[in-house]
Amino acid sequence: MRSLFRKLHRWLGLLMAVQIVAWMGSGLYFSLIPIAEIRGEHLTQSKPHPDRQQLRELARPSEFEDTLTRHLGEGWSLRELELFSRDGETFWRTEVESGGVVQVRLLSANGNRVEPQLTGDQAKAHAEKWLITPFSAESVEWIEDLSQSPEIRGRDLPVWKVAFKEPASVNLYIHPWTGELLARRTPQWRIFDFLWMLHIMDFDTRDNFNHPLLQVAAALGLTVTLGGVVLWAITTRLFRRSRKRPGPVIG
Repeated sequence: MRSLFRKLHRWLGLLMAVQIVAWMGSGLYFSLIPIAEIRGEHLTQSKPHPDRQQLRELARPSEFEDTLTRHLGEGWSLRELELFSRDGETFWRTEVESGGVVQVRLLSANGNRVEPQLTGDQAKAHAEKWLITPFSAESVEWIEDLSQSPEIRGRDLPVWKVAFKEPASVNLYIHPWTGELLARRTPQWRIFDFLWMLHIMDFDTRDNFNHPLLQVAAALGLTVTLGGVVLWAITTRLFRRSRKRPGPVIG
């Protein structure tokens, strides 16, 4: 029985060795590199705050209805409304749902117009302004399908992708209507993304850690670990001595 248990443990350990190394190696990377550095937060400016001096010029939210209806048509519903600053100017950022699709638009401070969608040159200019250290963009690309740039998955499309050679080969993703910085993608992030895929064993979307493959692998990994503890216990000299130690002699 002990021989069968050892063989079973050996083959399970061999089966799980690659995945256990992937878990340990990816976990080591996650712990060594600060998440802020992985996200590239040190490369870009923080989100600007609206100018207090412009508050008196703002329209009331109730005045937006006609403007949004002219732009989107009837049947829209408001989901979110907030003040937004861009290039030193204050806007109303509106998130609305129309036809089952959530859309984000910028309204002028007085509420009478929707700001137009950014061109490629405007997106490039906004991306360059987001950088702390000034650099010129290498390219600008309109992304409307995930196959064009898988690293932006999980975000609403379309977006502008602005690529920089410096600093650190970063890609900045810019919202086409607001100029917001949606995501930064650095070489450290790409390594993190690959290791995260290995870590959670989701080789498709890379964001699901409740799937059967990971659950089975985790159960097998736990079995191999506990089996190793049991084998150590039954083979260690100290344990064997305690089992062979005679009981007290009576009488």
